[in-house]
Amino acid sequence: MGQRVILDFSSYLQNNFTAIAKEDTVPFHDELEHTRAYLAVEKARFEDKLYVEFDTPVTVFKLPPLTLQPIVENAVKHGISPDLDPLYLTVATEDAGEGVKLTVEDTGPGFAPSDDDEPHIALDNIRRRLKAMCGGTLEIEPREQGGTRVTVFVPQNPPPGSIQCL
Repeated sequence: MGQRVILDFSSYLQNNFTAIAKEDTVPFHDELEHTRAYLAVEKARFEDKLYVEFDTPVTVFKLPPLTLQPIVENAVKHGISPDLDPLYLTVATEDAGEGVKLTVEDTGPGFAPSDDDEPHIALDNIRRRLKAMCGGTLEIEPREQGGTRVTVFVPQNPPPGSIQCL
């Protein structure tokens, strides 16, 4: 198991360095593999405190680099604690007719709106890059059952000046 974790961590780091250098959108499949590598390391680290499910039948679209992985990392960072129940995390995609919807849901303690002491810089950055690069959106809302739902929408017909991501 130790060697597998090292390989996953190596893949995660390599993908981070590659993504940072990119100024264009990347295939969702690449983002998904990067996220899987990150989650494999976290799963080894947290063992029975983290459960992950992928339901991603739609994979042929593009996103700004480092879109999915930081959303998932945020869920893990704020959702795993020795005092809390195990974190269940779901990553799903679906054809939404006018585009693709990517959803990350978790059973953590929930999302608190930012205040002056703790702005949500990573999520705000993702939101800005989605809008600028492909006319996409990012929404954050509480789940009825507890936890948080982050929804990314990538439109089929982006506004003028944006990159075609589908």
